[in-house]
Amino acid sequence: MDDTRLRCVLSALLLFIAVACASTTGERSVAPTAEASTTATGASSTTTAASPETTAPATTIQAGDTATTLAPLAPLSFEAVSGIHVISDFSGLTSEGLGLWQESVPDIEEVLITSTADGSDQPALWLPPEGAQPRPLLVIFHSSSAEYLQHAGIPFAMFAEENGWAVIAPQFRGVNDDPEAMGSDLAVQDAVDAIDYAVEQGGVDANRVYTVGYSGGGTMSLLLAGRHPDKVTAVAAWGPPYDLIDFYLQSSQAGRVYAPNIEAACGGNPTSDSAAEADCLHRSPLTHLDTAREQAVPVFIGQGLHDSLVSPRHGARAFNQLADPEDQFAEEQVDQIAQGIVPAGLVEPISTETFFGEGDPAPVLARQSAAVWLVFFDADHEMVYQPTLRWFATDPG
Repeated sequence: MDDTRLRCVLSALLLFIAVACASTTGERSVAPTAEASTTATGASSTTTAASPETTAPATTIQAGDTATTLAPLAPLSFEAVSGIHVISDFSGLTSEGLGLWQESVPDIEEVLITSTADGSDQPALWLPPEGAQPRPLLVIFHSSSAEYLQHAGIPFAMFAEENGWAVIAPQFRGVNDDPEAMGSDLAVQDAVDAIDYAVEQGGVDANRVYTVGYSGGGTMSLLLAGRHPDKVTAVAAWGPPYDLIDFYLQSSQAGRVYAPNIEAACGGNPTSDSAAEADCLHRSPLTHLDTAREQAVPVFIGQGLHDSLVSPRHGARAFNQLADPEDQFAEEQVDQIAQGIVPAGLVEPISTETFFGEGDPAPVLARQSAAVWLVFFDADHEMVYQPTLRWFATDPG
C-alpha cells in the first residue's frame, strides 16, 4: 500500500473513532441523590430507597418525548405518629384551634392565599419543607364540620415535619353550612390555589403531591382526583361522602344537620328540585371520578364498615367507579356492605395489601384494582393515620 492510500485509511479510521467517542460521551446519566442508595452489579446500577413497609420503586414520568426518573423517596420515620392510630387517640373529631397545632408542629405558620376565583383571601397552615432535595407536599383537608385548624390533621403534619416534607392545610370556604363550601367551584379552587402556593414557595417536589382528608375532607380529595388530576399525585379519602344526594337522603332520615346544609348549598331539596339535583351532582365526586380513572390517579379509600354517618356504600361505589369491571362489587354486595355486613363469599383471609398495622383497627374487607385501593375496617366514622402514610411511603403515582 503506498503512503497516500495509507494516510487516507488512517484518517478515516481516526474520524470513525472520534465520532463513536462523541456519541458515547453525549449520553446523559442520572446520578442518584444523596438520599438514595446505589448498588452496582456488573455494568448496571439500581437506585433504591426502602420505606419502613416496602421498597419504593423509582417512578418514571413522561414529558413529551423525554423520560425522567424521579429519585426514590428517602427512608421515612414514623416515630412522630407512634401510638396514634385513629382520631380519638389524638383529639376530638371536630376540635380545632391554633394552639395545639403550634405546640405539636412548632414550625407551622398561618398564611393567607388569594383565591384565583374571586380574589378573596383564604387562610391556611403552611409548613415549609426541609432538606437539600425537593420534598413531597402533604395536603391536609378539614372535614365538613370543622375548619382548617381542625386538630384531626395534626398527626399528619407531625409526620411531615419529622421527615422534612412540606404541609399545606387550606381553608376551603370553611364549615359546610356555607353554600360556598361543600364541594363548590370556589372550594375546589381554594384547594388548587393552596397546592399552587406551596409549590411556588420552592423546595417542594411537584411530582409528589399527596392529599388526605376525613369525611368532607375525603370528598375534597376525591374531587381533586377527578377535577384536577394534574395537580395531585395520589389521594387518600376516609369515610368520604361520594354522592351528595344519597348522603342527603341518609342525613334527612336520621335528622342530621347535613340535610339542611345540603339544601342550603344546592339551593333546595335535591330529590325534588331539578336545579338543586344538578348542583348537588356537580359537587359530588361521582360526577368527576371517571376522569381520575382515565388518568390513573392512585386513590386510597378507607371506611369503617359500621359507619353510621356516611353509609359504607359510598366507599364501595367510589371503588366501583375507579376499579376494573371484573373487580367491582355487585349491587347486592353493595347493599350488604351498606348494612355493615361482609358479603358471603368475601369472608376470607385478606390477601390485598391494606397498609394497616399493629394497633390499627382490624381490616375486614379489602380490594385493589387498577389504581384504587379500598379497605373497610372494624369501626364507625373514623380515620386511621398510619395506613395513609405507609401507602404514601410506597411512592404511589
